[in-house]
Amino acid sequence: MFLSIINGLKERLFTPLIFFINPSNFMLKSKYTTNLVQKVIFFLLLFTSVSCETMDQYYKTQENLDLSIEAFNFEFESKAIDISARFVHPAHRASFLAQSLELTRRITFFEATILDIKFFKNGVPAVITSKGPEKGFNRALVSIRYQVAVLPSTKLVTRLVEQEWVLERGQWLTIPDLSGLLH
Repeated sequence: MFLSIINGLKERLFTPLIFFINPSNFMLKSKYTTNLVQKVIFFLLLFTSVSCETMDQYYKTQENLDLSIEAFNFEFESKAIDISARFVHPAHRASFLAQSLELTRRITFFEATILDIKFFKNGVPAVITSKGPEKGFNRALVSIRYQVAVLPSTKLVTRLVEQEWVLERGQWLTIPDLSGLLH
């Protein structure tokens, strides 16, 4: 009786192991191979068409602008001026770094809210549709409301600042004006 129980356990425990060890159990049968290949090819074609549709350069430009605005303002408000300077237009970077020294000493940021973004194409306001601004926009004005405390005062004040962003060689760069925050 004890032996029959052990033999029954052996069959139950070791039979599945034979399936995993024997490589012939893993080989595909020919009638399944063509069906599987067709499904894989269909999936790859479907995936390629969907991914090509989402990689439109227009949407990429708008997404890069959103990410640049978010990254610059996060680093700027965190007073990581040297890191945020990578988003500043090279022609304005030196004055930004010079003004930012006073800014880091005197200003404490409490809250920032983007109020509006205006898009421009070659200096003319871009047409806004339900899908966003028209293709080819190369400049944006971002209106931001900051709640800050400016030393020597400890009062919380609201400052409205307009950031100018320009598209240069595929990268969005800001032309900052820090005077609105300091005065």
